[in-house]
Amino acid sequence: MQNHLSQKATAAPDCNSDPAASLKKMFIDTTMGNRINAGQCPVRRAVFLKPHGVAKADFIIMPGLPAEYKVGIFALDQLEAWVRFSSDTLPHSTDVKSTVGVGIKLFGVPGKKLLPSSEEGTTVDFLLQNMDVFFVNNATEMCQFTKAGVVDHNYDNFLKDHPVTQQILDEMEKNVTSCLATDYWSGLPYAFGDRFVKYKLEPIDPPFTTPPSQNTPDYLQADLQARLNMGEAQFRFMVQFSTDLEKMPLDKATVRWEESESAPIQVATLVIRKQDITNQGQREYGENLSFNPWRTLEVHKPQGTISDARKIVYQAGADLRHYKNGVPDAEPSVPRQLNNY
Repeated sequence: MQNHLSQKATAAPDCNSDPAASLKKMFIDTTMGNRINAGQCPVRRAVFLKPHGVAKADFIIMPGLPAEYKVGIFALDQLEAWVRFSSDTLPHSTDVKSTVGVGIKLFGVPGKKLLPSSEEGTTVDFLLQNMDVFFVNNATEMCQFTKAGVVDHNYDNFLKDHPVTQQILDEMEKNVTSCLATDYWSGLPYAFGDRFVKYKLEPIDPPFTTPPSQNTPDYLQADLQARLNMGEAQFRFMVQFSTDLEKMPLDKATVRWEESESAPIQVATLVIRKQDITNQGQREYGENLSFNPWRTLEVHKPQGTISDARKIVYQAGADLRHYKNGVPDAEPSVPRQLNNY
């Protein structure tokens, strides 16, 4: 349970007055800093640092969408993309019951972006994981939870006072047989023009292969490699509208937006091409990419205080990682093409 956060802190964070700055200090200055001081090379992300693979994809907007869904990105036709699958655990840890995430980077999106470092860029990011709710409600609770691990080295007091967090963390410990055969959710809400949505990815008949043994620590990578060698994989990209802000709040992230109240609607298809994810340079390319939910258009603005904190923490993490790894701290302007040699 987030054990990779349990590092020595340099100063007590102030979660009430500035949770975002405190989270940046704990995740970047302390957690990543300690790993760098211990000799981690290359320097990895603060979270979701165990990669399973990165793959070239196409993001195809559903033809014939009603006008009300043709908002921002979804008013376009088709975009190239790169997709990174990973788990929120240490690289040497087993994949079993780890939280699996997916980062999607779209290329060729016109318009000013919300992230200052990417205002004039043409990329947009989506971040999702295999759980439909977040395990704390807001940035203050996220800071308090992180402090329990990074500073206090003991989650018990926090979890005793937050039983819903304990329940969700237990739910998150579930087996995933394949990155290409599981649902993913944004967990946090976003604007959709003058409305609000959460995002969902739903697999469509992934290529079949005999699943690797879960006794293999890196079985998700082996499975992803085997399936994409066989053929393309597809996901429905869906939006779920908030139809009632009492039942579907914007800054209470543990509250599930029930699909019985608002069914997700497909607005695009993510098509991951048939490929060999072990091609030379492909893994390194994916690990050098950075993902930030604020690298998007105003009409898709992230909502809630956890998203506000992510803007600061993710940017600081990317800056530090790129600097220490000697990688230019700039968004790619065009997508890498598949290596066909």
